[in-house]
This record gives sequence, C-alpha cells and structure tokens, in this order.
Amino acid sequence: MSLSPYQDKAAHTSDNFGAGKPVISELGKRIFFVTGERGCGKSTFLAALIQKFNLQPSGFITKKEETAAEPALYIHQMINGTTQFRYEADNRAGICCSPKPVGFAPVFDAYGVMCLTQAKKAVRSSLDGDDAACSETTQKNSTVPEPTDPPQPYNISRSSTPPQQHLPVILLDELGVMEADAELFFRTVCTLFSNPQYYIIGAVKPHGTRFLPVLEQIPEAAVFHLTSHNRPQLYAQLEQAQSFAVFLHIVSGGSPNGKK
Repeated sequence: MSLSPYQDKAAHTSDNFGAGKPVISELGKRIFFVTGERGCGKSTFLAALIQKFNLQPSGFITKKEETAAEPALYIHQMINGTTQFRYEADNRAGICCSPKPVGFAPVFDAYGVMCLTQAKKAVRSSLDGDDAACSETTQKNSTVPEPTDPPQPYNISRSSTPPQQHLPVILLDELGVMEADAELFFRTVCTLFSNPQYYIIGAVKPHGTRFLPVLEQIPEAAVFHLTSHNRPQLYAQLEQAQSFAVFLHIVSGGSPNGKK
C-alpha cells in the first residue's frame, strides 16, 4: 500500500499537471480541516501538523489587526511556508465591528482568489523541483525559526534530524463568515476542494459559513470539531501517525496503517 500523496513527479510537468492522477493515497483522504470556537487552538494545531510532517504550505492566513482605530481583518499570502505580511487596501478583507463583522467581498474575490491561484502554482513548482521560481519574496524572507514546544501558530520549524522532504500542501486559514457574499471566492474554494490533485489543510468557522457544510459532504475530507475537552485526543492522533496520509486516516475514524 502506497502512502505517497503525489504520483510520480515526472507526470507533473507544467504542461500536463492537470491531466495527472489524483493524489489521494489508498487510505482515501486528502483534505483536513479543523473547526471550533474562537480560541480553541485551531491555528496552533495546524502549526503542529505542519511541523510534524514537514509540510510546505502555500495559500493564505487571515489575521486581525488590533492596532488600527477600526480593527480590521487582513488576508496574508503564504508561499512555501513563508507568510508575506502586508497591510494594504487590497488585502483588507473586512472590519471586525460589533455586533456583526463586515466583510469586503471584492477583496476575497480578487486577493483571496489570487492567493489560491498562486498556491496551486507553488505546489506544481515544488513537485517539479522548482521551488526557487515560486516566490522571490520567499527567497528573501524565508527563515527557519527555532522549534517551539508547544508550537505557536505558523512558527513553522523544520526537524533537522533526520532531514525530511517537504510535502507541498494548500493552506486555508481560515474560512469564515466575512466572505459570505464573495461568490467568486466561494466557487474557487469549492473547485479547489473538488480537485483531487492537491492535499489541503485549513481551519473553518463552526457557525455562519457556507464552507463547513460543503466540507462535511466531501468523502475525501476529514473535519475535526476541536474543543478544550477533545484537544488531547487530536494531539495524541497526531503523535501516533507516522505520515500525513496515515494521520488523515486516523483522524477520520480509521486506524493506523489502513487496517479497519
């Protein structure tokens, strides 16, 4: 049984990547999302997942900027594990106001879709052995932080003993309520979910979002509803798994090594 997430790299040239075979291993899963209430540790767990299996995420993270007079949410692009933090109008995704946050659909439809498009290109470039072409910013800013215990969100450290090959994945952290009216972004994400050629990880809000019901209907997706009570269980499953493919199988209710 092969647990390799991607087929032979030779099949994934820039010309025929779209015609390649699915990346789903024989264990059947390729998407992992964690959901739960604010502060339950969704992004912290994703950081631990990335660190454990030496994942190389490309996609986006969202981050609330508290220092502004009007707290706002920004989308930050990530390429090959390096987040490109910027605070401009074109990636200002919404206003975190009370009682209900206000999202800027055009930003999700433009900047958010761009992040996903570039993420797919980064994965393809990684598979083709051309990481240097993915992002000039990555070359300039890529640093390897010291390992942390427990890992902090997106303090992505790499194990130095033994060296491991990076596993490219697409990261979406997080999907929520602000993009409710961003139809292009929603369709782009759903199209990405249905594309069997990518491993995808991320976080999703537990309420008021269209994405969670979609994810829960995808056979290749594992969604973990994280709470303070079951958090030790999730970390134990992470510790138990010897590969990312096996982790996806365990967390979705299977058993290690594909044995039912």
